[in-house]
Amino acid sequence: MGRQRIGVVVAGAALALGALASPAWAHVQVEADPGSPGASDATLKIMAAGESGTAGTNKLEVVADPAIPADQVTLVTCPSGWTLTPGAAGGFTLAGPALAKGDDANLSVKVKQLPNAPQVTFKVVQTYSDGEVVRWIELTGADGKEPDNPAPIVKLTGAKTIVLDMNDQRLEFCRSTMGVEHTVKLSDTGTNEIFATYPPNRSAPWL
Repeated sequence: MGRQRIGVVVAGAALALGALASPAWAHVQVEADPGSPGASDATLKIMAAGESGTAGTNKLEVVADPAIPADQVTLVTCPSGWTLTPGAAGGFTLAGPALAKGDDANLSVKVKQLPNAPQVTFKVVQTYSDGEVVRWIELTGADGKEPDNPAPIVKLTGAKTIVLDMNDQRLEFCRSTMGVEHTVKLSDTGTNEIFATYPPNRSAPWL
């Protein structure tokens, strides 16, 4: 039904939207938890594959777009001896003794607040102990083809369920049984006003 597309729930049927951070797979991968726009104290898990046949990773330079200032980032877990320092272009650097050849670099940092945006692109420069530098900074082109050195992208999505109905019993069922926090009782006039203001091809402001 077209009316359901505006994102409200009418006649007691609940709309469930999950909050998650979905990373696009790359040779360097980043995940966020919690993964909603503007989330506080979010943990970023960073994995950089050890793909060199001759050396181990000893440095990762990370720049986020939208920006995540280095002073909002603290180190949580890392390989032995690695540290976090401010990096170039407003990013941060993770570096330390070289890992064994073929080992992946697995680290996690805490961010005071994620950008209030639908997604964050992380451009990562990976350095190996023999001086080789791999720049994971390329974006997918208009043709949709994945580049050779893709930058990991984390998609951030919020979650809120709102139930609108004209029946008190159905609203109470949604609150008590389904755990819905936000319910609104509508009149016939109110329902007509909502659909007049937010037709099927237009999103309501709470989405």
